[in-house]
Amino acid sequence: MAKKFGKFLMVTAALGAVAAGVYYCLQNKDSFVDDDFDDDDDFDNFDDDLDDEETAQDADRNYVDLDLEKAEDFKEGLDAAKAEATDKIVGAAKEAADTVKEAADKAEVKVEEFFDDEDSDGSMDAV
Repeated sequence: MAKKFGKFLMVTAALGAVAAGVYYCLQNKDSFVDDDFDDDDDFDNFDDDLDDEETAQDADRNYVDLDLEKAEDFKEGLDAAKAEATDKIVGAAKEAADTVKEAADKAEVKVEEFFDDEDSDGSMDAV
């Protein structure tokens, strides 16, 4: 009898929780949707904030001319530095490739000697 009553209380509590959740969702569904639309109502016009004084100051502004000769000299220097760096990198890469090739050749000779079938005394013990 106690087991049945315990099951009845658990089922009743679960159904009550489901009913409360559904009720809460239905009550707050409309207010949640309305709150989202209120954030998009930004009708401020920031162009009205400008004064005539600020516009007059903008008209009196002076601009600085660019010195194209200095720009060309800088570009030439940059190209020279780039070419020098490229030459150093290519030289180092070639040197590294030669070193790797020499090491591979030495390793190949050692492997061939290791697997050589003949001993130094002429006997065929390794066979």
